[in-house]
Amino acid sequence: MKITNIFIYVIFAAAILIRFGDALRPINQASWRESDLGSVSRNFVREGMNPFYPRIDWRGTGPGYAEMEFPLYPWLIAAGYQVFGIHDVIGRLLSFVFSIATLFFFFRLARENLGGFAAIAAFAFFAFNPLVLQSSTAIQPEGLMICTYVAAVYLFLKWLRDERDRDLWLAVIATALTLLAKATAAHIGLLFAVLLFQKYGLGTFSKGKVWLFGVLSFLPAAVWYIHAKQLWTTYGNSLGVSNEYHWIGLDFFTNSYFITGILKIELLQVWVIFALAVAAFGLIFGLRERIAIISMVWLSSTFLLYCIASRTTAADWASYYHIFSVPPAALLFGFGLKKLADFLKSWADNFSNRGLANNLMRLAFAAIFAFAALAAFMVEAKRARADIVERRVADPSFAFARELNPQLTNDGLILVSGGRCVDDDGYPVAYNASFMFYWLDRKGANICVQEQSLEKVNRFAATGYKYFIAQRTFMKAMPGFEDDLLSKYKVVASNEDFEVFDLAIGK
Repeated sequence: MKITNIFIYVIFAAAILIRFGDALRPINQASWRESDLGSVSRNFVREGMNPFYPRIDWRGTGPGYAEMEFPLYPWLIAAGYQVFGIHDVIGRLLSFVFSIATLFFFFRLARENLGGFAAIAAFAFFAFNPLVLQSSTAIQPEGLMICTYVAAVYLFLKWLRDERDRDLWLAVIATALTLLAKATAAHIGLLFAVLLFQKYGLGTFSKGKVWLFGVLSFLPAAVWYIHAKQLWTTYGNSLGVSNEYHWIGLDFFTNSYFITGILKIELLQVWVIFALAVAAFGLIFGLRERIAIISMVWLSSTFLLYCIASRTTAADWASYYHIFSVPPAALLFGFGLKKLADFLKSWADNFSNRGLANNLMRLAFAAIFAFAALAAFMVEAKRARADIVERRVADPSFAFARELNPQLTNDGLILVSGGRCVDDDGYPVAYNASFMFYWLDRKGANICVQEQSLEKVNRFAATGYKYFIAQRTFMKAMPGFEDDLLSKYKVVASNEDFEVFDLAIGK
């Protein structure tokens, strides 16, 4: 067996084992996104499997239909629920399966465009990147999206190279699924457009198959998001699409927060600092090579997305948006190591023809970048381990919800603290916190921070809400609000993070 094949099998095996080790835990973190997807899946089973009408728990007194990406992922989870029962592990195992498929497609992409140990290095960098690992078992659509996203690029490049109809149709399917899974993946169209113009020039516009690819890839997503927008306008529920303002404004050019936030996440989470030096080495010595051009255009398309949606992508909590950058970054990392190997081979071949000082300088130069490559892998491994260990420790609010559930003896709707109504610049924020609804298996509504008042809570109580699960940090953001509640309602449970008020019993 070739040594390269041994490395590939070891990387695959290690990547699968690490992922599987994180795939058997419940939704035990106060994650709004995981809880939302979990509730949508559970509601499909209980209220109908129609994928065109996903339902959330924080629905108030309405039916709960919500604007979101096409809910294929939670629908597949619900299908698993119908067979095996409602267990969180089903969603994680589904993401785990998608992650294995993602590894397969990325390895094929790296092998066909880099080859040899460069492809193995790129594959290892991608497989153990913290952002990729996080999505590999997360109950959120990024796992499905990154799988079809990488597959779409791989199949599109194959179609351009070989011009086989089979690859065209597979690329259409993969691209369409990617855009349905996450609308933000539409930036990949820029890469496809550049590649098409590189091959066909202005003749791109006259090629029927190009038009066929574009229409069939983008039409399903366009139809879905028009329908999803109608769910928002009719029912007022959205999973962060229309109820939050993501977009660039003039302050992007006057406030350094946006660009520094984006670059910080890219440097720390995508490139893990040291890999950027290795990629830079490759670009210095091979900027005009095809894979370098493809990777740079790909990265440019992701950076354009981050700038356009900078009110979200610059925030620390939104680092998962930057998963789009990892595939081209991994390719450039492998490419940089390839150019480093070529550099060392050239140095060794010409050792006797160079002076001692020149040889020592070239050796030191190569050693620096070799160290950067090793450091990148070490930083990745350390951060990935820390993330996995942290996720395995249940959030204290998870334990509190389990203790609280038997104490909520009155059936009915609950009111739960949500996040801020608007950000520091006055733009709307998706404030709906879903984890308490999911853990308590209750329906109800959130109240956002700036709208907290005794009068508003009284209105909820008058319409049949039974309990208010108030988060202390949010209550304290409105001075006097907690004291007003304590003067009116009985506390039935509390801990250092929450107070639970019985809205049916006044003092």
